[in-house]
Amino acid sequence: MATDLDDILGTAALNETERRVVIRILGRLRSEIGPDLLAVWLYGSRARGEADPTETDPDLRSDVDLLAIVDSSQDAAELQRWAQPMVEEEGDAEGDSPVYYSLRVFDGDWLRGRRQIRSFFIQEVDRDKLILAGGRLEGEEYQ
Repeated sequence: MATDLDDILGTAALNETERRVVIRILGRLRSEIGPDLLAVWLYGSRARGEADPTETDPDLRSDVDLLAIVDSSQDAAELQRWAQPMVEEEGDAEGDSPVYYSLRVFDGDWLRGRRQIRSFFIQEVDRDKLILAGGRLEGEEYQ
């Protein structure tokens, strides 16, 4: 039985191993952060479908870029420090090199600020993101 997440990941330029790693990371984020996890987005070439999921050359393989937005009551910097070794564990657990996975954790205040100054980075993320958890966070509160 396919889920919405399966459908979303099916549109991304990910191979099966990368999908499993992303699902594991998402599960860990949900478990650790709970309801304060507002959104998880896949962005970049993997979300746009431009990367080659069969690429094995380490110099040509594209990163799997993830962005997590947490409630501003959370310490995003502390969660970012936790996230790096967690991502490494999940990549290793699926037999993939964790160096190809990037997870950035920010809070809602950061997102609001980036959008207010029309940050090029967040404009690109907003344009291309695939929503893996939560929502778009595009309401007035996040503008």
